Parts: sequence; C-alpha cells; structure tokens
Amino acid sequence: MGISKFMIVLIILSVGFLFIDKKQTEQIVDETKKPKVSFLDSVMYEITEKSVEQVVRLRQADIYDDKEKLFDATIIVKANESSYATNSVSSKYMLKINDQVSLSDRVNLILDDGMNIKTEKLDYNIKTKIAQNDIAFVAKKDNSTFYGNNLFLDSTKEYMRSDRVKLRMKVEDDE
Repeated sequence: MGISKFMIVLIILSVGFLFIDKKQTEQIVDETKKPKVSFLDSVMYEITEKSVEQVVRLRQADIYDDKEKLFDATIIVKANESSYATNSVSSKYMLKINDQVSLSDRVNLILDDGMNIKTEKLDYNIKTKIAQNDIAFVAKKDNSTFYGNNLFLDSTKEYMRSDRVKLRMKVEDDE
C-alpha cells in the first residue's frame, strides 16, 4: 500500500513539473573582436635608411587584423622626399582601414605650406593624399581665414575646393 501511494505521488509530481515554466539558460558568446596588439601612451617612428619618415604619438592604439584604431593621436609625416618640411594631423579618434583613414573629434591638419585646417571629421586617403569631408571646416593660412563646407583637398596637386566659402583677409597698406 505504501508503494502505490509513493508511485501516485511520483506521477503527480512528474505531471506538475511538465506544466512549470523552466528558464532556458543560454550561453552568451562575446563576439567582439579583441585587438592583436595594443599600445598605451606611445611614440612610434617609421625610419628608412635615409631619414625618419613618420612619427606617431598617441594615448592608445588598438591594432586588429583588418584595421587600426588610434585615440588622442598626432601623426607627423614628411611632406616630400627632398625637404625637411612636414605635414601633421591630430584628432581624438582615428580609424585606419587599408589606405583610408577616418578622423573624428577635433581634427587638426597642418600642411607644410602653413595651411591649418580644423574640423570635426575628415577622411584621408594615404595613397592619393586626398583629404575630404562633408561638414564645416575652418582653414587658416598666413593672415587669411577660410570658412566652408564640403572640403576637398588634393595635397599633391595643391588643389583645394569647398562649398559656401567665406573668406576673411587682412589687408595691409603699402604706404
């Protein structure tokens, strides 16, 4: 008699467990890619047999298989082979994928001819040496200031184009 009561209790408990919701535990897989190499507060040099070609100062660099992320970075590059003139660019965030570099947050581009361009976003191609953006920028050279949108700058041909340009020049008397 005791065994039959025990079997009835087991059957009731088994049926009861069928109707109770059970939480399904899922294993969460973190698929964010981790960098292969990270640098903190670094200065990197690209040195050839003849000279230093490039200097990179940064707060943090994360290098992945297919891209590089730089934070609070300044890059100083030789303008051409035959002179000591340099071009420099700095920003809070840089993303480099192949030959394309996207800069954002307080971008400052200083060219060897004295042109200083400030904007919030800039795209630069390393091979073609063309910089462009689609937002507002301020460019200063000597005593002149340019305000505009949609910058296109070809540094090899020394060609610059923009939309809605405002120009402020300081004129001096020759007297």
